[in-house]
Amino acid sequence: MDREKQLKAFYKGTLPQEEVEEFLQWYCSKEGEVFIAARLETHWKEGISEKDKEETFDKEAIFSKILKKREKHALPARSEAEKPSGHRGLIFKIAAGLVMFLSLSLFGYEYFWHNAGAKLNQEALAMDIKSNPAGQKSKIKLPDGTIVYLNSASSLEFPVDFATNRQVKLQGEAFFEVFPDKEHPFSVESRGIKTTALGTAFNIKAYGDMAETEVALAHGKVRVEAGNDDQLELIPGEAAVSNVQNNAFDKKNVNIEKILFWKEGILHFDGASFDEVVNTLERWYNVSIQIDGKYDSKFQCSGTFDKNEYLDNVLDILGHSIGFDFQINKKKVTLIFHQN
Repeated sequence: MDREKQLKAFYKGTLPQEEVEEFLQWYCSKEGEVFIAARLETHWKEGISEKDKEETFDKEAIFSKILKKREKHALPARSEAEKPSGHRGLIFKIAAGLVMFLSLSLFGYEYFWHNAGAKLNQEALAMDIKSNPAGQKSKIKLPDGTIVYLNSASSLEFPVDFATNRQVKLQGEAFFEVFPDKEHPFSVESRGIKTTALGTAFNIKAYGDMAETEVALAHGKVRVEAGNDDQLELIPGEAAVSNVQNNAFDKKNVNIEKILFWKEGILHFDGASFDEVVNTLERWYNVSIQIDGKYDSKFQCSGTFDKNEYLDNVLDILGHSIGFDFQINKKKVTLIFHQN
């Protein structure tokens, strides 16, 4: 490829658009730097005669003149009769070469910083997503060393530049063991709630089908903020609870060990409504549950099942307590309530 030809075409503005980006990449490379340096050296040598070499030149004064010309974005047009000779000819040749060099430098700088900035903005906006379908849990290690236990039917979204931008978004439930980094606070957004921590461990339960979003602290300290600018600071054993229906935002004491049963594959209910039980079972076992008949919507379920308990055993126990029969057909479950 004729770089000399490309150089002249670029300076004149006649270089085809499809060649510009490749040319500028080359120009900013080490190879391009060497080529331009050699090109400038050629301009110096071409303008200096044997007699000129015996004389002293003030290069700073020459460069000052070049900069003044550069500020006007172009050298003044000259006719054949006006072309300078002698030292003036030398200065003109050097100026021509350096102005071309400076023009390329300025254009290249602006071009690449503009595009690099756009690329950085795109990267800053780019997000990585980890998600689990119903019936599946996972353990995720984030780029900063933070460990996340992600529950079933849940997803975690975080920026690709996470090392300096530790802001994640959660849908569903997850337990976070946050790697401490005072320079870059760790925060989680979940259903209008923002939880901020430095080095700590906490659980967030924020499923879209639940009336409440809960942030429970295992150890360390966190600040939880609601959309109405309310905020709470938690100590271990406390939870912040936000009700999406009435906008209530309160603090309560919790048994963090029981809250984290799900990490060990242990199904636990603590005063859960029947609708919540059904939604949990659907997520936990990746099934669809249909209900035949009427049931008491005020029913509350409390109990702990064995680790990784089979669905039919869970339904058998619940059926005896609540009063329903059940049928399981692959991924479809029917709960049958009989009229008294």
